[in-house]
Amino acid sequence: MVLSHQETLLLKDIGPRYCREKLNASFKCPCCFKRLFTRKGLRNRVFKSVLGRVVLPVLQVICLNCRHRFCPYKDFIGLTFKDRISPTLIERQMSITCKIPYHQAREFVKTCLGIAVSPMRIRKQIDQTAKIIRKRPVKAENQVVYVDSTKVKAGSKERGVSIHLAMTASPKQRGKRAVMKKRFMFLRTGNASQIKKSLKALQARGIVHDGDMDMSGCAPFVQRCLWHLPHQLKHFLWMDGMAHEDKQPWVKRLIKILFATFGVDAMKVSYSQFIEELYQIKCMNAYNHLKNAEKELTVSKEQSFSYHSVAPNEREMREINRRADVGVRWSVKGVENLLLVKMFTRLNKP
Repeated sequence: MVLSHQETLLLKDIGPRYCREKLNASFKCPCCFKRLFTRKGLRNRVFKSVLGRVVLPVLQVICLNCRHRFCPYKDFIGLTFKDRISPTLIERQMSITCKIPYHQAREFVKTCLGIAVSPMRIRKQIDQTAKIIRKRPVKAENQVVYVDSTKVKAGSKERGVSIHLAMTASPKQRGKRAVMKKRFMFLRTGNASQIKKSLKALQARGIVHDGDMDMSGCAPFVQRCLWHLPHQLKHFLWMDGMAHEDKQPWVKRLIKILFATFGVDAMKVSYSQFIEELYQIKCMNAYNHLKNAEKELTVSKEQSFSYHSVAPNEREMREINRRADVGVRWSVKGVENLLLVKMFTRLNKP
């Protein structure tokens, strides 16, 4: 059917086969823009889709002026020059690649769909999709953005690079079950100034962060993650030389202040007394860390944020670590593109 349709069109444009008359065709030569052609046989064009490999015959002509050979009716049958793989197949390949390594994704596609696609081709599709995602406008006006980071094995540094994930989250009811509605904002690597610039561009009402960098000025209201503070306290007490068995009472006291104290004012007073005791026993690293968090301690309760920690991000952090930890060292751009597509597909697409 495809071939007979092309034959009918070609018969009108340049006449019957072996005809010596020169007729002006309805199409132009892409090189010299002349309209005089003669037939030049056909060739098979392979189109890969979720249905498998589809072989489509396309007729060719040759320009009588510049001798350029091409297929004039590809657009008529919906097959432009770059259309080698169907959009549905590309989407399925990327969905698989977001979950498993490139070579495994290639074998999976070949086994299930009967189509051989190189890992390099899949990676190029990931890079192209990441480029499109970065160009989309993103705003979080009157919303709270939750920011967290994790290390992945990429780049030249021994410990790798930090991946920063920003997203919004709000409680939602699904039937009788409480769920969390998340929306992806951005994912990127980079230094503190680059991350803060991206956060300011969101124009969010508030930000909840884990305390790895100073977020003041990125939004009108900034809250320190209450879940991270006790866990970070363990590290700073270790830096102050405190024994492991002596750290636990301090950590438990801080957890009680943050999560079991009734009222914002009572929480502020208890917290101030707690850090003052740390100052008196010369635990300066722990004191300075908690002192810096004091001004961001009760903002979320005073402004009625949905969550007082970056708990919405933690599930996504584990997913990032699972996908990135495949026993190899990534390039920074490669792992950022892959995780960007993965998180956007996971959180924003139905």
